[in-house]
Amino acid sequence: MDENTNTTDALLGVADAVVMDAPTPDDGNGTRNRRPVVVAVASVAILALLAGGGYLGWKTYTGHRLAEARQACVEASESYHKAAGEYSKLVDGDAAAASKVAAGQVADAKTVDALAEELKATEPKTVACVADDKAGYEAQAALIEKHAGWYGKHAKSLENAVKAVNDSKLAKTVSDAERLLKDSDGKVQDAKTRDELSKAIKAKDADAIAAASKKVNDSMAAKTKADEEAQRKAEEEAAAQAAAEAAAAAQAQTQQSYSAPQQSYTPSYSGGTSGSTGGGSGSSAPDFVPVSKGFGVGSADDCDAACRAPIQH
Repeated sequence: MDENTNTTDALLGVADAVVMDAPTPDDGNGTRNRRPVVVAVASVAILALLAGGGYLGWKTYTGHRLAEARQACVEASESYHKAAGEYSKLVDGDAAAASKVAAGQVADAKTVDALAEELKATEPKTVACVADDKAGYEAQAALIEKHAGWYGKHAKSLENAVKAVNDSKLAKTVSDAERLLKDSDGKVQDAKTRDELSKAIKAKDADAIAAASKKVNDSMAAKTKADEEAQRKAEEEAAAQAAAEAAAAAQAQTQQSYSAPQQSYTPSYSGGTSGSTGGGSGSSAPDFVPVSKGFGVGSADDCDAACRAPIQH
């Protein structure tokens, strides 16, 4: 536009010069004046030039509008790429970490399902900012802005889904820690570990809760081991004491015992002597022969004829 304006001004300046140099009409002294004719010719030439300059000006104007549409499309594309980049960063970062949380690790399993659904969303295709005219650039820019809006919307909903999972996980972590704190009362070797866990629960610090919970569990295990060792030692000592007492009792009983005296039975026999009258010789013999009761002769069946013969006096 500035170039065309300068050209038109230059043409008008030339026309003025032509008019100034043209002769004036006859002033009565025989001199003719040609200035009006020259001015008319110059005016026609200027109009023609102005018409040509108007075409150039319109072409410049339309070119300017096309450049503006192209620039608007480029700016929309930049916004689109920025939104798409932020969404991808969220998907590969916080969302990826939250997606590894299992349903058993959260207070509400629905949060895990909601996050999984958000990650299934299909991203829009990339639109190139290329066109042949102003209308084409405007159409491309509108589509690019629409896609950029998709990324902005889904990035927000994905952030909310990630937050829901993390909050639910923290809620369960706190709940489990509170149960551990209650169940560990009187069962830890070092009571300070429970104090540390209590502070972490109040702060709702997941990392601190995890560290404190481990210390409490380790302290509980140490106390359990110490109690079992003490019980085992006590049982061994009791068994040893019982064995010692049994041995002492056996020894005392041995010292008090004795061997009973053996008794023997020797039968005695008595008998009279008689002298034979008439100067004969006399002999003595038992008045009876006892049946043996284990003193050398068996039963009556074992006695021979001599044994059974009557005793002669």
